Amino acid sequence: MTKQGGLTRRTIVGTGLGIAAGLVTRPSFAAKTKVKVGAIMPSSGVLAFPGQACVRGIDLGAKFAREKFGLDIEIVHADTQSRPENGRIAAESLIRQGCTVLIGAWDSGATISALQACEAAKVPMVVHIASATQVTSQGFTQVFRYYPTSLTIVRQSLAELKSVLGTLKDPPSSAVVLHLNNTMGQSTAASIGQAWKEVDVPLKIAQYVAYDEKAKDLSVEVAKAKASGADALISVTRVNDAIMIARECIKQGWDPKMVFSPNSNGVSDKAYHDALGKYGDGPILSALWLNPKGAETDKIMKMFTSDYPNDWFDANAGCAFEAVQIVADAVTRAASTESAAIHGALKATDLKPTLMYGDNTKFDDTGQNIHCSMVMLQGLKGRPRVVAPKAIAEASLEYPLAPYSKR
Repeated sequence: MTKQGGLTRRTIVGTGLGIAAGLVTRPSFAAKTKVKVGAIMPSSGVLAFPGQACVRGIDLGAKFAREKFGLDIEIVHADTQSRPENGRIAAESLIRQGCTVLIGAWDSGATISALQACEAAKVPMVVHIASATQVTSQGFTQVFRYYPTSLTIVRQSLAELKSVLGTLKDPPSSAVVLHLNNTMGQSTAASIGQAWKEVDVPLKIAQYVAYDEKAKDLSVEVAKAKASGADALISVTRVNDAIMIARECIKQGWDPKMVFSPNSNGVSDKAYHDALGKYGDGPILSALWLNPKGAETDKIMKMFTSDYPNDWFDANAGCAFEAVQIVADAVTRAASTESAAIHGALKATDLKPTLMYGDNTKFDDTGQNIHCSMVMLQGLKGRPRVVAPKAIAEASLEYPLAPYSKR
């Protein structure tokens, strides 16, 4: 991003709006004003599982924020149908409907597409999930990404992995990286290659194996991973393919000592455990996650269970929930529902997460949240359990992975 005289494009766009960000909230504002928030998610198609979880998180977040901030928040949902090119179409539609701030869009490709529309209309967008570096590296002035970049996620995840490896008896000696070939997967695979050396993980990467996100069969790719001779699997997956990979490992008789997934879905998702049962236990996933010991956690979980008794609250719902709190906080401080004023307030955000684990949300000049904290989860007894950091751990890490054939 180009700087001129200490100013960035984002600073110039925000000029004159800093006052709005610092206004004292007028008592009558929240009670009388409705803010329309557009939410862009892949609610159908191949990404429907996480997309629908995000919708639940958005709706619960709005319910909680109405009570906490006293705002009249109207959520308008838009479905990308799991097609990246539909991000812009959805954003344009929401803006035409009067939404003055957007949240979305889970998939990095759809997010970048939506941001193009936001840039043209000067409507800010809070990115709850989307990890590709390009989201905040292309000079967009309207982006405020809560979610960390793939490199940040991977770097922190591998640092935690290295720490864990040092405590293990008979740790794995090499790893194969099995990853999606879409925007997120390629970005994460590149980040693994870079961060692996930076962190100095004491494992050799034997091979990278990529696969298409629309693949219906991963037998060939899993066979390649097995043939690499690696005794640890590093996977970068969505829910559906995480399930397929586990089933292929069972079918092909491959029992790696460890399955570790940075920046992925799988262990954290209900659909994964419903599909795999006891075979879903053991793999480890590093992700943003709720703080099980947070002050508001029990209250929010009871609200969720009341509204969605048959669903789990996962990382997708958690990040979406947090994004609504970020928007509500900005609207309250701006004392306005106008996009420009909300943009100015978002630039000044310094907000303690309501539910998720981590430090205060603050955005840098590119719109990237400068604070994020990864949590290590392991599938244990049919649920994702926090095994690190120790301060919020719910269980101890189990190693090695129990052989699939002996379960």
